[in-house]
Amino acid sequence: MSPRSVGTHRIAVAAWLLLMLSVAAWPFEAAGIGLVFAAIAFLPLLLPLPGLLGNSSRALRAAPLALAPVLALAVTEVLANPPARPWAGLSLALVFVAFAALIAAVRASSRS
Repeated sequence: MSPRSVGTHRIAVAAWLLLMLSVAAWPFEAAGIGLVFAAIAFLPLLLPLPGLLGNSSRALRAAPLALAPVLALAVTEVLANPPARPWAGLSLALVFVAFAALIAAVRASSRS
């Protein structure tokens, strides 16, 4: 594995974990995002995590699919729930960072 591939993979995992942390904080803020909606967004993020931590190229390619629930709920909360905008906006930004990092990691792993 090339150093570039290792670096992009670490960035992708870090972005994924930060996204999980931001979504896990949703129900604990007084923003009106309930536990059920946070669970709907959080649970799909757990699916590719073992493969991402184990450096599986298959998990790298499948992980963007797990971002869809977080993306949908974060956009909804940013548009419809003013008290939740800071946390949902942070999660929305992290969704885009995680997606870009995953794509970079897939591209770097295919070259090595």
